Amino acid sequence: MKSLIMSVTNGKSVLILGYGREGQSTLRLLNQCCPQLPLTVADADPLIVHKHPELNNEKLTVITGPGYLDRLNHFDLVIKSPGISLYKSGVSFNPDRISSQTDLFLRAYAPRMAGITGTKGKSTTSSLLHHIIRTYTSDTLLAGNIGVPLFDLADKITPATRIISELSSHQLEYITRAPAISILLNLFQEHLDHYASFRHYQLAKFQIALKQQFNDAFLYDGSDVNIQKLMEELRIPGRKFPVYTGDFPGDGAGISGNHIVLRNNGAERILLSSEHGCKLAGTHNLRNIISAASAASMMNIPSAAIAEGVATFTPLEHRIEYVGNFSGKVFYNDSISTIPEAAMAAVATLKNVDTLILGGHDRGIDYTGLADFICKSGIKNIILTGPAGERISGLLRQFKKCNPSTFFISEFDLAVEKAASVTPAGGVCLLSPAASSYDRFKNFEERGRLFKELVSRK
Repeated sequence: MKSLIMSVTNGKSVLILGYGREGQSTLRLLNQCCPQLPLTVADADPLIVHKHPELNNEKLTVITGPGYLDRLNHFDLVIKSPGISLYKSGVSFNPDRISSQTDLFLRAYAPRMAGITGTKGKSTTSSLLHHIIRTYTSDTLLAGNIGVPLFDLADKITPATRIISELSSHQLEYITRAPAISILLNLFQEHLDHYASFRHYQLAKFQIALKQQFNDAFLYDGSDVNIQKLMEELRIPGRKFPVYTGDFPGDGAGISGNHIVLRNNGAERILLSSEHGCKLAGTHNLRNIISAASAASMMNIPSAAIAEGVATFTPLEHRIEYVGNFSGKVFYNDSISTIPEAAMAAVATLKNVDTLILGGHDRGIDYTGLADFICKSGIKNIILTGPAGERISGLLRQFKKCNPSTFFISEFDLAVEKAASVTPAGGVCLLSPAASSYDRFKNFEERGRLFKELVSRK
């Protein structure tokens, strides 16, 4: 990693764009690898120098405030943090000069990496794959969008380390090399406030396939219409492995008889029994399990370790999480749900939802399909909150045969209180908002924790 950093920065003016967790990690590694390299840090926050004393350094130039993006073209190399949208900034820039921590890390370690992306399921699949590998060897690392900057792994990597990375669209949009094993779980409308269009978002995600090399492996949902269209339109250099949740023809991964299998050039490898015992429920999670098991097999993990890892995996918090039975009512926390498809999958998984809490920050996602689903679902109570909930409420009124009792309550705390009160004894109340949390919360985790706290008081 050090030699790559020295090579790409040699003789260049370098800008670290954004000084959140990843920007701080980038500065640490650049200082370690190139201690004499002059650097510039740019961030929208005018107070970052006061918050971060390490920026008071004579070799550092710091640009802050509203004009922090104005000088992008003054630098040979811009190492951009994922959360900054250049599409929406209105600032002109040369994309050939834009890199990222993810891009540089992949240039160094892509051949030993498995990368996972998709609108939903990234964290679960990445964590599951990492857990599977850890049942076989401790020499594996997990980082990326899941919360650990990739550069923070640099000192921990051995020649045998298997690296797992959860990758967001923001991390993928400027990469020049993709992981040797890439997984694209699904493509739904998301982050429309970050990209110029849904098309731009899809293409950012699809870099995980487009930037692979010959003989790399690309695992993808074989039934996802948006992925299928991109596959027909764009040339993929790696080997293609569609993932199914049932029987399937040709190469790929899915069900064959009583087993989950990986098929390559007609040769079939049994990964685990279809009665695998994993605690992850629902068809969407079956696809995550098959994807993770297939990637583990490609990383030379034996089938016995794959089966053990799948069976012993503990589901992540805020993902159709059983909260408890309070006052004779059952509560589930699915705060990770920020798109309609996630909410519909949660309802389908639980099957007997009486009360559904929806809404939050409105990013312009199309909720028509969700409204239609609700009207046909048999759910008795719909609790709506936030700007997205207000828009969903308007859509529900357009359906003439839509019978659930619907309540719009702007305050989240009061919305949860109402949901708990209208849920019948023995019934199920589900928080699965189908919207991001940024109308009120810092992130979906904060929203989920508050929900759990509120219902546990009942």
